Amino acid sequence: MIGKVVKENLRQLIAAYSLTVGGYTAAQIYPLLTGFAINGVLQKNYIAILWLCLCHFVMVALEVSAKMMDTRVFTRIHTSFASDAVTDAHRRGLPPSLIVGRATLLREYVTFLERDVPAALLSIISLTVAIVTLFWLDPMIGAACLLLLVPSILINGRLAKRSQALNKGLNDRLEKEAGLLQSDAPARVRRHFQALAMWRIRLSDLEAKSYGSIELFVIILFGVALWRVAGQNAVEAGTIYAIFAYIWRFVTSMDQVPQIVQQIAKLADISRRLKT
Repeated sequence: MIGKVVKENLRQLIAAYSLTVGGYTAAQIYPLLTGFAINGVLQKNYIAILWLCLCHFVMVALEVSAKMMDTRVFTRIHTSFASDAVTDAHRRGLPPSLIVGRATLLREYVTFLERDVPAALLSIISLTVAIVTLFWLDPMIGAACLLLLVPSILINGRLAKRSQALNKGLNDRLEKEAGLLQSDAPARVRRHFQALAMWRIRLSDLEAKSYGSIELFVIILFGVALWRVAGQNAVEAGTIYAIFAYIWRFVTSMDQVPQIVQQIAKLADISRRLKT
């Protein structure tokens, strides 16, 4: 289902994501240029400040353009996609309450394209730029970041498997919500919202535990970085800033992965329903 949406709107999506990727790339170069600017100021060489200002201008211009483009592209995609899906559901003779429930779930596709795909692109760009830059600044710290990917992959793989069952339970409730709310049954309505809360709490707890598990390894990473910096007397202030800025970018990108994994599991269940 998601492939069909992408294929039908490929040109618009490429335009939107190109601006997004451009803004993200400029943002990832920013800490390195900031480090160079700090070193330049300390050495009375101010050319690096001009490069930093230029990077900032390009980053802001791309981010503003991307935001304006995104609103236009994704609202049009949702309008077309939801209209076609509801029309198809009526043609197949589905109950009106089920159609309303599925129309609500359809919004998750556009949310995925508008929010989660850019988040995934940001994570990929951040991880790549951070690892390459850290290997250049200090190979040992770069290697430590690379090793951190191993437990992250294992933890998020476990998260993906467990999310499938939990999202199925949540979507079962959301799909039938419209029909349930039309009835005058206070006890059933209360049980419905209590069940929704239960599924969302379980999903949130699962994501939080995955995040916490990864952060335990992050503590080790920062310890290694501090040990390496403390053992090098000739490291410049701007270089130290750049090292820890990229470590922080790396860690922040890792923190986004559990949320993206959850959303993919949710979309997989919605796709299964739309094909039924």
